[in-house]
Amino acid sequence: MLTEFQQEIDRIIEKIDRNMEAYGARFPHLHREGRYAENFAEDGSWTGSFWTGMVGLAYRVTGDSRYIDYLQHYFPLYQERLRTGYTDHDLGFLYQLYAVEAYRLTDDEKYRRLAVDAADKLLERYNERGQFIRAWGPLHTDERRGKIIIDCMMNLPLLYEASALTGASKYREAAEGHADSSRKHLLRADASTYHTFDFDPDSGEPIGGRCEDGYADESTWSRGQAWGVYGFQMSYEWTGRQEFRETAERMADYFIRNLPSDQVPLWDFRLPEGAIKLKDTSAAAIAISGLFDLADALAADKPERAAELRRRALDMLSALVGYSSASDPAVSGILSCCYGRTEGRRSHMYTIWGDYYYLEALLKATGRNWHMWSRER
Repeated sequence: MLTEFQQEIDRIIEKIDRNMEAYGARFPHLHREGRYAENFAEDGSWTGSFWTGMVGLAYRVTGDSRYIDYLQHYFPLYQERLRTGYTDHDLGFLYQLYAVEAYRLTDDEKYRRLAVDAADKLLERYNERGQFIRAWGPLHTDERRGKIIIDCMMNLPLLYEASALTGASKYREAAEGHADSSRKHLLRADASTYHTFDFDPDSGEPIGGRCEDGYADESTWSRGQAWGVYGFQMSYEWTGRQEFRETAERMADYFIRNLPSDQVPLWDFRLPEGAIKLKDTSAAAIAISGLFDLADALAADKPERAAELRRRALDMLSALVGYSSASDPAVSGILSCCYGRTEGRRSHMYTIWGDYYYLEALLKATGRNWHMWSRER
């Protein structure tokens, strides 16, 4: 199995090399047939750093400095996004895998400043009364002013990182506050999750959960569940708070318990008869990567449990290899059958986030966990 995974990593690195030549300083996003060049996200959307993150991983694997040189071309684009203003919470997705990673790889001060500037922008979205980070909408508007989403658990590492880089506790305190609020309000009793939750933005009082990307308010969007497994584990790694690890573990159990026999989840775990039953390989890849980290965290005090979770992660990852187009030079994408919606249509797609987490999971499976979302060790 590990040999198979290493061969897949080699194929992906070769594809990254081809794609670097084709993309220039542009951002792949998603495409139904895997031809990203036909649907670039010119400003990176919320997904830009998954591509630059893959390039960073290629550097870590090979040590070839041309990957670092390539990443430098994106610096003005990331600067411009902050200068012109960004109106969502996804600054963590965008700048953790670019600015933070580039700083770790190069020790260049300009990347450190960029990471902290992005964290400052994200901190502006923190609601002190409700202790949550507003997900969507410009700050000067009332649009969804009291809404959080489970995805934001993966944006918190940028705030934790900013406290580590500056010594200022305000970033970490906001991240912990948001993680606490998410744990209390986004999780149901069975450890399934709402995609979104609404608060009164003025009083901070909780209102109720919804599911905008899942099938229905009381359904369970599988990618959201995966974000939670990974995100709460990251908050545990940054804070050492056991309740975050326990939350990640409970969410992982729910995810695994609801997998079909082929180990690849449907896009929602609670689909009624007649609903469109599409797979989401990206949800699997995200969950697998989080499971590897969770297994590492449990190894010292729960070795049997850790071994069980690692076995499940390996089995799930093996199932994903059959969805890979890494060896096909005609397709720039890698992981097929990611669930997506464009132009009101639900379908299977290639997505750059699916590609990134698939590569990250493969590297962890072969013993190379560089903790991209938590403090370097």
